[in-house]
Amino acid sequence: MLGMNLWGTIYNTVIMFVAPLLFSNWPYANGFEAVSFCRENPEVAWDILMFCLCGAVGQNFIFLTISRFGSLTNTTITTTRKFMSIVISSVISGNPLSMEQWGSVVMVFSGLSLQIYLKWKRKKGRDHKE
Repeated sequence: MLGMNLWGTIYNTVIMFVAPLLFSNWPYANGFEAVSFCRENPEVAWDILMFCLCGAVGQNFIFLTISRFGSLTNTTITTTRKFMSIVISSVISGNPLSMEQWGSVVMVFSGLSLQIYLKWKRKKGRDHKE
């Protein structure tokens, strides 16, 4: 986790601060403009800091889930969260889902339910053997 974030930081720093100095027509991110914007709007810097902090805490939960429960459990949690976010967002925003989208929702929910049922059945079978 440390290595991945360290290398990501190095790559982003080079692209945002070194590349614009080397190439006069650099069309991508310019870190100097971002720093200037944050100096002019300090509330944005606070929002960015909070966003990074939430991301770091979230990453810790992801890696802890994978290390303690495995990648399948993490995938199930992630899929369920995304699934619920889409459905709740659709209901709250008033944007109705099309029939195809509802079909996808049913497929995801059915797959998750089947996965939970099979895991419960497997665990119940192990408990009877003991």
